[in-house]
Formats: sequence, C-alpha cells, structure tokens
Amino acid sequence: MTTSVSPTRLILMGAATTLAGIGLGRFAYAAQLPGLIEAGWLSARDAGFVGATNLLGYLVGAVLASRLARRLGPGAVIKLSTLLIAVSFLASMWQGPVWWFSLWRFVAGVTGALLMVVAPSLIASQLPESKRKRGTAWIFTGVGTGVLISATLVPLLMQQGPELTWLGLGLIALLPVALVWRPWPGLPRAPQQGQQQARVGLLLAAIYLAYLLDAVGFVPHTVFWVDYLERQRDFSTWAAAIQWGLVALGAISGPFLVGAIARHAGWHRTLFTALALKGTAVLLPMLVPGTLVVSLSSFTVGALIPGMVATTMGRIGELVPAHAHATAWGRATALFAVGQAAAAYLMAPIYASAEHSSLIFIIGGSALLCAATLTLATPLFAKHKPVTEVS
Repeated sequence: MTTSVSPTRLILMGAATTLAGIGLGRFAYAAQLPGLIEAGWLSARDAGFVGATNLLGYLVGAVLASRLARRLGPGAVIKLSTLLIAVSFLASMWQGPVWWFSLWRFVAGVTGALLMVVAPSLIASQLPESKRKRGTAWIFTGVGTGVLISATLVPLLMQQGPELTWLGLGLIALLPVALVWRPWPGLPRAPQQGQQQARVGLLLAAIYLAYLLDAVGFVPHTVFWVDYLERQRDFSTWAAAIQWGLVALGAISGPFLVGAIARHAGWHRTLFTALALKGTAVLLPMLVPGTLVVSLSSFTVGALIPGMVATTMGRIGELVPAHAHATAWGRATALFAVGQAAAAYLMAPIYASAEHSSLIFIIGGSALLCAATLTLATPLFAKHKPVTEVS
C-alpha cells in the first residue's frame, strides 16, 4: 500500500520515533539510575544488569527490524513499537523484582532498535531529493529532545519518587504514540532486475566498520562523562549537571548542523568531518586543561550523538537503493549495538581504576580518529555505484 504523506509530516513522525526509541527509551533510564539506586529499587549491580538487557534488546531489534517490516508492514512495526515503549515505562511503576525491570528494558531495547532502523530509512526513501539530506538529519532531533528531558525533567521527577517518574515518562511517551498513529507509506519496491556491484559491498563494509568504531567512541561520554567530571576532575554535582545540559543542547543542535553541512559537502565528506571532530572532542579534555575545553567537548560530542546516526544513514543511502536501505542500515545498527556493548563491558573495569580512568577517553577518541581515517580512504576502494540487492 502506498500512502501520500507530506514531507513535513513525515519528518515530524520520524522525529517522534527517535524521541520514543532512543531519546526516551535509552537516555531517560540512564538519568534515573542514581535515584533508583538511592531509593532502593535496584542495587548498583542490578542496575547494571538491567541496563545490559536494554543493550541486548537493541541488538535483537536491529537484527530483526527489516524482516519484521517486510512481514508485518512498516506502519504496524512503528506504531506497535512506539506504544510498547510507553507501556514499558508505565509497567515499571511497580517495584517488582529485577527480572520485571529487565523484561521491560529488554522490550524498550528491541522496540527502540526497530524504530531506529525502520522509520528513518522508510522516511528517507519517501522524501523528495531536494529535501532528503535536510530531512534525513532532522528526523534525529527526537534523540536530542530526549537527552534534554533526561537532563532536566527526569531529575525533577525523581525528587517525587520513582513511581511518579515512571508515570511521567510513560505519559510523555504517549505523545510520540499520538504522532505516529496515522497511515504510513509502504516499503519501497525492489526493481525486477539489477546487478550488485562488489565494490559497493566493500565500501559498505568500510562504513560498517567505521560505525562500529563510532560505537566505541560513543561510550565514554554517554556512560562515564558526568561521573568522571565529578570524581576525577573535581566538578561539583551542579557543574557536572551543566555539562550534561551542554550535551543535551548539542544533541538538539546536531541534526540541524549536520543537515546543513551535508547539503553543501555531501554525506561522504560530512561523515569524515563528523568522525574527526568527535574523536578530537573526546580526546581534547585529556590533553588540554580548562572548563572551556570540557564544555566544548560536551557540546560537540552531544551534537554528534544524533549527528553520526544521521550521517551514517545518509551515506549508506547513497550506496544502496531505497528498497535495500533498511537491510543495510539494520546491519550497521546491529554492529553499532555490538560495539557499544563490548566497549561498555571492557571500559568499565578500566574506569574503575582511578589512576587509569582517563584511558577510556583516549581509547574512544582514538577509535573515532581511526574511523575517520578509514572513511577518508574509502574512495580508494572504488567509485561508488548503486546496488539493487544487499545480500
């Protein structure tokens, strides 16, 4: 079924899916952790386990996304996933056993990945060429909005207790449900005949590897940054909270900045620039002292949390046709989930050693600069040509 939807409405619907799937489904829980532990709902060890189930769910969802979209239809997958994220918050109002919270964080992980893979690739295929670069980036403004909520509203709600916090998040998550609960266009149809270009497969492999390395660089600021500033850089709780607010401000600005760069420079140059800037921003506070440098790092990394997603998806969209995009983007998302989980697992014991805690930022920044170098070298593989199948 083909449904005509205006580009503006499509972008708004896409932003609603990234708000629900990542902005709320991922970042809101991280902001709740200190309050949940302090209130005795979860121990520190249990909180880490519950968070790990979310990462596992994200990997499962990324692997299954394109298959479910083909079987059930993209509209059904998007609507059900958005609804289940709201349900996961409301169900967590009950102070149940650890398996109860793990179940719903797993559900939020699966559905978050489904939304991240299915909705953006579908919307990008429907946008007119003149609006595709800008629209592809703007879809991910929902991520920054969720980060802002986690930095501002969640701490205020936690003062009233975990139950009201879960309720508040559940009610907020119903807004994206209302925005996506309308007809969606169908999946793009594959042409009957086509020829796969092996060289494009090599280019895609390089993009996948770069995105996996981006996941390694994603972990230090999103998992350890605020705690590192408080415990290792002697920031007050208030000052560290301001830095997370700068991450949120960057995350809101990122899609607009990336979209503007991509319109003028193209996705390939934008991808290299984003990786190089993000790697520099992660490394710089370890090399140069000062609050200004820390603030610049917070804003830049925040901007490139959604910016890297939009840029990688846009670059993949240049290499594969519309009907193959969800499959290719799903593979990239799955690799990101693997890289993110592995990096978090390996970095945790390094960070636990106070004298080596800054090493995780050096690892993350170096991984990003390696990804930038790889991206810069991809034209050496081949001149890209579209393919019709991604096997």
